[in-house]
Amino acid sequence: MSDEEVMSDTRTIVVGYDGSDAARVAVAFACRRAGPAGRVYVVHAYDLPSDMLGSPNYDRLLAKRQHRARALLAELATDCVEARLETELIGGAPAEAIATVARVRGADEIVVGARGLSRARALLGSVSSELLHLADRPVVVIPAAAIDSHGGAPSLRPSRPPRGKLCPP
Repeated sequence: MSDEEVMSDTRTIVVGYDGSDAARVAVAFACRRAGPAGRVYVVHAYDLPSDMLGSPNYDRLLAKRQHRARALLAELATDCVEARLETELIGGAPAEAIATVARVRGADEIVVGARGLSRARALLGSVSSELLHLADRPVVVIPAAAIDSHGGAPSLRPSRPPRGKLCPP
């Protein structure tokens, strides 16, 4: 029996998203895996400013970070045609935010891309590694090397419209 046959028609998947190529591949993978009746929740977590900045500075920096995060999530509007896509913008630690959304939304699984920015984190990445300890459901990690090793194969490559151009839905 294939993975597709085992999955139900109403699959719910939570994806961590930071705008990286690995994260885009994770979103594309989750959309295909969720299927036409499925739902994909894309979570972007941003750092909260320090409380020590004081109200005007805190508010300004918070608004700036939220604006940047909304812009990142807006890029995904046309990336998921295989399933229903919804976005979640959360202030705080990424792994905790992703795990919490997965619990609240009753996700079947979590999908993240591993960026592997340093030797110590090359295998999984810090967020994906932390998720493996926090999550109470399966976590699928798409390593950055998978994009290159598959030669950008359609099964892993994200469908990414050019920046700054609108594509018809």
